[in-house]
Amino acid sequence: MAKSAKYLKTSFLGGVGEIGKNMTVIECGEDMIVVDMGASFPKEDSPGMDAIIPDITYLKQNLKRLRGVVLTHGHEDHIGAIPYYADVLKGVPIYGTSLTIGLLRRKLEKNAKKCNLVTVAAGDTVTLGGIKVEFIKVCHSMAGACALAVYTQGGTVFVTGDFKIDNTPIDGKKTNIQRIAEIGAKGVALMLGESTNVERKGSSTSEMVVGQNLEGIFAANKKKRLIVACFASSNYRVQQVLTLAHKYGRKVVLAGKSMKGMVDVASACGELNVPKGVIVESIGKLKPGETLILATGSQGEPLSALNKLSKGEFNKINVGSDDVVVLSSSPIPGNEKAVYDVINALFKKGAEVIYDSMNDIHVSGHAYEEELKLMLSLVHPEYFMPVHGEYRHQHKHSAIARALGIPSKNIVIPAIGESYSVTSKGFRKHSKVHAGNIYVDGVILEDGEAVVSDRRSLAEYGMILLLAAVDISRGALAGEVDVVARGFSLTDDVERSIKNAVADAVYSSDFDKADIDEYAKCMKRAVRKLFMRDRQFPIIIPVVVED
Repeated sequence: MAKSAKYLKTSFLGGVGEIGKNMTVIECGEDMIVVDMGASFPKEDSPGMDAIIPDITYLKQNLKRLRGVVLTHGHEDHIGAIPYYADVLKGVPIYGTSLTIGLLRRKLEKNAKKCNLVTVAAGDTVTLGGIKVEFIKVCHSMAGACALAVYTQGGTVFVTGDFKIDNTPIDGKKTNIQRIAEIGAKGVALMLGESTNVERKGSSTSEMVVGQNLEGIFAANKKKRLIVACFASSNYRVQQVLTLAHKYGRKVVLAGKSMKGMVDVASACGELNVPKGVIVESIGKLKPGETLILATGSQGEPLSALNKLSKGEFNKINVGSDDVVVLSSSPIPGNEKAVYDVINALFKKGAEVIYDSMNDIHVSGHAYEEELKLMLSLVHPEYFMPVHGEYRHQHKHSAIARALGIPSKNIVIPAIGESYSVTSKGFRKHSKVHAGNIYVDGVILEDGEAVVSDRRSLAEYGMILLLAAVDISRGALAGEVDVVARGFSLTDDVERSIKNAVADAVYSSDFDKADIDEYAKCMKRAVRKLFMRDRQFPIIIPVVVED
């Protein structure tokens, strides 16, 4: 590691101790860059939310030092937060390969936002103040994925990004092992290694295998309509489906806006070869054996094309016994119930459903244990941090690093908000930076945590609405208190207790100083005390009018 007064500092705003929402800040001296700025899918504990994105308060505090954003690839968990922060990033260059930038540009246009987007290719190096970043080709489940070598005066940081070692990629572009080994030989101070699939033994399966198994399904179902659902961003999977459809004389209908958008973007930037005439706008009078529907919704998303197909709500297409539905994906943790609900609905309609637990029709884009070992051996970093995974993934990745000779004192499992410098004396932990979750429900919610908390309470305990008229001149109720309950068992005794609590709150208030808002607060506090004894926490909404 190069000796320098300029320490190499790394801070984590997302993507550690969790799957998704990846965002890392790397600093040296007065220069700062950001690696990825992703979103994560909302889970059951955040009902009704569209997305969860990183809190970038730390970035806003240091915006004058931000030299650029560099993107490893175009998946939502690496680029999904950028449209929400486009105004903050105005003028800041954002670098990525052609498909990554193409997908990001489409997302920005959809939100009527603009950013300074710069397209690079694998092998390019960009200069961002005193920091240089080299993009190195790696295989993943989509084109344009890159590892990053970040060169600073405090040493080199190697960011693996999401990767796998695929020796037979369908586009022929392999992970650039030679270049990675060269970088490792020159000396790497710190490696940030993705940990997603560390629990899987051996090596990941090539994308080519999926194509071979999909072809078996095509060959065995020549007279049936095929419906294939996969991630729209998986351009390699989409490519194989389009190629097979052309080979077997099927016309393809794209179902879902994101699928249509990805096909447009990927074909425009040369990462998808669409056979001439294979895509049509509608099924028309085509026979089942002449048709293939390529759909979004492999994760059971409520508004996706596949979900609508399972309910008979998509373009008047009725799924039935003439259909074979192929889910070419695995459920993301937390999505299992939604996925299996869709599968059940399709079976009930008489369709044959083929999914990952039955056939090898999906492979992961993330490295297994042996590939992670190979990457660590090639880079041979002085210091190591496992990222992109929950704590158990990070813990297991750390154990692999120790087994390969990296001393325990040179390994840190980072958490969100933590910040570390790499110095000549080892890791130095700094004070935590401001970090956490920001919730999106159409727009960024300023009080997202409170909204989520209220929604959890509504789901678990229900709601009580208090309707009361108050004569402010006398500090007294002007009539009967009405109590409305939803999702809550309102017995006569409970209703009587609530009305008495409201009355006591009104008559005990200092009415000379109280106004409508003050009465509402007193009522809410009084009723809440009734339920705290039983550890029940319904949402209490007082509606007070002046008589």
